[in-house]
Amino acid sequence: MKAIRVTAIAISLILSPLATGASASTATANEQMKALKASLATLQDSLTWQGSARATYPTVDTAVEQALTDLRRIQREHPTAVPRASTFKTQLERLASEADYWVRVTAEPGYTPGVLDTVANVQAGLREWWTETGEIRRDLRKPSTVRPVHRATSSRTGVDEFTRAGTVFSDVREKNAMHMVVVPPGSYTAGATEEEQETFGVPSARRHFERPQQEVTVSKSIAVGRTEVTVGQFKQFVKKTGCRPAQGMRTWLPNQDSLMEFRPELNYLNPGFPQTDDDPVVGITKNDAEALAAWMSQRTGQTYRLPTEGEWEYVARAGSQNPFFWGDDVEDAGQYANTYDEDAYAANRFSITGSGEWAHLENVRDGFTHTAPVGSFKPNAFGLYDVTGNAREFVADTWIDSQEGATADASVRHGEAPFVVLRGGAWNYQPQNLRIAYRSGYLSSEARTNMFGFRLVREL
Repeated sequence: MKAIRVTAIAISLILSPLATGASASTATANEQMKALKASLATLQDSLTWQGSARATYPTVDTAVEQALTDLRRIQREHPTAVPRASTFKTQLERLASEADYWVRVTAEPGYTPGVLDTVANVQAGLREWWTETGEIRRDLRKPSTVRPVHRATSSRTGVDEFTRAGTVFSDVREKNAMHMVVVPPGSYTAGATEEEQETFGVPSARRHFERPQQEVTVSKSIAVGRTEVTVGQFKQFVKKTGCRPAQGMRTWLPNQDSLMEFRPELNYLNPGFPQTDDDPVVGITKNDAEALAAWMSQRTGQTYRLPTEGEWEYVARAGSQNPFFWGDDVEDAGQYANTYDEDAYAANRFSITGSGEWAHLENVRDGFTHTAPVGSFKPNAFGLYDVTGNAREFVADTWIDSQEGATADASVRHGEAPFVVLRGGAWNYQPQNLRIAYRSGYLSSEARTNMFGFRLVREL
């Protein structure tokens, strides 16, 4: 009996330092988690308009760096405390890059806001990040909802870079299979001529976005989505992976003077108007699009990705150097593109305070007031549908405000911050923006609107 007591005492003496150490570790983790929650709360509070970008972003810059410091520390010292720490860190690092950009640019002598950093656009960007930061705070302790990727049933296409141009194929056999078209290599002249810009009334403040013209060569065949990714295809991705797409989006408010406002109640299942599963998915972010591309890569063993900006313009032009892939006449858009025509105008009558109603394509009616099922119009010469109109499309590049230095080999260009680039017109866009040379950016990597969608490239 005495021996047993001695043994028990000895064990307790051995274990007590371990228990004390575990308790101390738990206390430290709790203190660090408390600090992280506080810094995220401060960051979310900082994402509020203070009268100008110059007055707003220094506070954001400081707050996001503190949140990152706290997150990195707890990720390093207590790896399981925040199950999705790597994902959150990537998001916050993007915000840090953007905040740094704003601090630098707005501090330059003579800085004045331009067409992309209007008050409304900056406020919308802040609202996007306010929403994302709130979701990070809410989900700090929650495990990832993403499920393992299972290989899809192969269709055994056997396509490669030598496959005949125009070949349509799918790597998977399923209801919402993504069909790809083989596009041949070739060259084109990127950008717009001064004559084109003058003819279509491109605002002077935006003309440098499309200039100077550059010769670009796509040196090998690629496969390109025959259509934009649909609602049905995106639903399937969400269902199979457990991914949580962005909540809230910017949208024009119909039948009133407005700017594009962020509406937190909207999402890809409810972009503010009815859609079918065959319509292009909208209201998603570039990050959502890249997640779907990664999923397609993992389940097929092939490389799926967003097109580069150089590739996008090449496949959209399909051999044409005209303003539109069908020629010079915007009136022919009714055959080739779902745009802001008489039907969309009558249903929405978008307008901008102080600038009047948004220009629409007169004397053209296609029966669609918002997005249309993909493939409802004629394709371009490469067999691709809706390359302009229906939904604008994310590309892999980040925003640079001119064609100066555009890559001759159509490779990715990287701007000063991870701001998104969109190409192609949309269902609610004025006619001049159907031009293939039209390009614009949004100064937020979390930008999403009810006119943004995407299509994918599959490498051969």
